[in-house]
Formats: sequence, C-alpha cells, structure tokens
Amino acid sequence: MSAGDATIECAPTVLKTPRVLDLVAAGQRADHRVPLLIRGERGAGKDIVARLIHAASARQPHSFVKMNCAVQPADRSEADLFGLERGTSPLASRRRLGSFEFANHGTIYLDEIGALPSAVAPKLLHVLRTGEVSRTGGREIIRIDVRVIASTGQSADIGRDDYLWKELQALKMVEICVPPLRQRTEEIPVFASFFLEQFNRRYRRDVQLCADELAALMARSWPGNIRELEDAVHRLVVGGAPSPSH
Repeated sequence: MSAGDATIECAPTVLKTPRVLDLVAAGQRADHRVPLLIRGERGAGKDIVARLIHAASARQPHSFVKMNCAVQPADRSEADLFGLERGTSPLASRRRLGSFEFANHGTIYLDEIGALPSAVAPKLLHVLRTGEVSRTGGREIIRIDVRVIASTGQSADIGRDDYLWKELQALKMVEICVPPLRQRTEEIPVFASFFLEQFNRRYRRDVQLCADELAALMARSWPGNIRELEDAVHRLVVGGAPSPSH
C-alpha cells in the first residue's frame, strides 16, 4: 500500500472530477442485476470509481465490501468470499460469514478478478446467476441481494478465452474503462492539491506547490498513474524530492 492509499479510500468523494463523474454515471446507468467490470491500468483510480458508484446508488446505506483477489491466498479465497461453517476445518472453531453475506443489500468489489483461483470461479458464477450463497462445508442456502463490481488491469483483448471471462460475458457483464492519468492531465492539479492537503495535515506541514513544480507534474507521463502522483506529493511534503521525470 502506498503512503496515501487509505486516504483515497476514505475520502473518494473529494475526487469527483468530470471524467470520474462520467464513469460513475455510466456505472449507474448499467443494469445493477449484472456484474460491472472496471478496466484500467494499475493505480488509475478503479477503486475510486467503484466506491463512488456505490455511494451514488440506493445501496449506499449498506456495506461496500472490497476483496483484493490478487493478494488473497488461493486456499482462503473460497472461505473469504462465501463463508465457512463451523467444524469444516481444524481452524474453523466457529461459523464465519463471507464477503457476500457482509455485502448483502450493498456492493461487493472484486479487485483484480482475473487473479481469482479457477477452482472458485464456478461457485462465484452460481452466486451471480442465482443470488444464492452456501458457506463452505454447509448446506444452508442463503439468499442475497448484492451488486457485484469487479476490476482488472488487463486490456480488453486479454482473457477472452478464459472460462470465467466467457461466463461473465454470457451474464451480459457491462464494462467501463478508466483512462490512464496521462490521458487526463487536467485532473493532475485536482489530485495533487488533494494529496498535498492530506499530507500537510498528517505531518503538520505547510508545503505549497509553485507554478514550476505543478508544470513539472503536468509534464510527466505517470506510468504508475494516481498512486505514483500520490507518492510524489508525499515525498515533497516529507522533504524528499520527486522521482525523476519519465
């Protein structure tokens, strides 16, 4: 996690740029009964868009539950998604609810869904088709009402032959794409100002960006997108220099 990932996740409503709001509107127009896939490069702001889509919906009073499929151990993914009945394993001393149950009436966000273990895909697809969850090791069928938003850093031509992608397409999954920051240079001052304010408050500093520094930020290509910009502003506030221009 970068210096300010938690800052982004806790206060995404501050970052309502016109491009982001257009993406949120597209997500809101999509049928909530089918999965929504957000594509975009790493650090481009997929999490921000997902959280704002939830916040702008009727599901906002209920939970937004995020699961990062790329960092989740394969042997825990099923239990974390669908829950675990007591006695299923030596470590299961009590019943455990899964992310789908925690997100009931709200939104579940499956970050980097392409990294989900293939063994879990059939059970996920069953939930998407039926709205029913059964905990690992259990027989009880639990009805849920959850909006599913997923994200991937893969380009549109990758994964089309994969079983999970094919089945998601069969469910009429809707896709939106978050452009990289280098295609949204008008947003750089907005994000830079937000991060500057947050880090100044955190470290009790009063660092300001001069016109030349802002111009330098605007001129960079930002291969790491918003997260790289965030880290650069963090370094400025704590007294270091930004990394060399790309």
